[in-house]
Amino acid sequence: MDARALVAQYYHAWQHRSGDMSQVPLAEDFTFTGPVAGFTDAEGFRAMARQAGAAVRDFQVRHQFAEGDLVCSVIDWQMDPLPGTLTAAELLRVRDGRIVSGELIYDAEDLRRAMAAGEEADLVHLLERSYTTTTQLLACIPAEAWTAPSACAKWTVRQAANHLTGALSLITRIADGQTPDPAEVDAQHQADTDHLGADAAVAFQAVATRSIAVFGTPGTLTRQVPFLGGTAPGSRLASICLIESLVHGWDIAHGAGVEYPADAAVVRAVQGFAEQIVGDGPRHGDRFAEPVPVGPDAAPFAALLGYLGRQP
Repeated sequence: MDARALVAQYYHAWQHRSGDMSQVPLAEDFTFTGPVAGFTDAEGFRAMARQAGAAVRDFQVRHQFAEGDLVCSVIDWQMDPLPGTLTAAELLRVRDGRIVSGELIYDAEDLRRAMAAGEEADLVHLLERSYTTTTQLLACIPAEAWTAPSACAKWTVRQAANHLTGALSLITRIADGQTPDPAEVDAQHQADTDHLGADAAVAFQAVATRSIAVFGTPGTLTRQVPFLGGTAPGSRLASICLIESLVHGWDIAHGAGVEYPADAAVVRAVQGFAEQIVGDGPRHGDRFAEPVPVGPDAAPFAALLGYLGRQP
């Protein structure tokens, strides 16, 4: 089979099989380079192609040239969430009946912007889901449980809920460009301040609504703001709100004896963020204790809680 016939199978997978390359003869050590991704084996490339192929709306080979074992194609494709058409040159090299390498050449700035916008939208959506879970939790806490000890050392259930509500309000205001009173940064100050009033769920929902509005405003997640003696992008502050809502939500539920149905997507996002900000070194202060061992079969949320020093 000549080089162009082999390459035709590759493009057939993009055009008609949503990027499924399982029937395409790629060498095991297939290498691929491009503006946004690179691979050194066929397995990794096939996994990417399946994921990317699901977002492809249209794919066309406009021109194609071959010289020996090298095939050069000019391709046009449309891909969610981009509204227009991307054009690229792709070089595929064939040897011994298999495609051994590929190189995709195009200006990927539009794609990068779209990917960044998608990540921002996902973060705000996860915040909204986590806030909804916590609001529902606060509405279910029995009156007698508010004075029970929470899973946060030294705090009752109500103090933990006050801390969470006050902290989210504080971080949101910082992301919005406001300068807080230094006393507000103290965690104990937030825990001892009544942010909940007569209806904890209503009070928390008001803070959550404001937080979603601020972080959902275009530019907030990429803007650098003063934070903890330095600067941080709004996305970092939003991620802190996400981890606070999830983990302190569990702290509150655990102390109150109420079920906490953690959102799986939120857990995955917090796990990745926690590994960045907490790390595996010695832990100082009261935010996170040393990791608590959990079994190898622990559920993802239990494993995350253990990593953050909680006893699941």
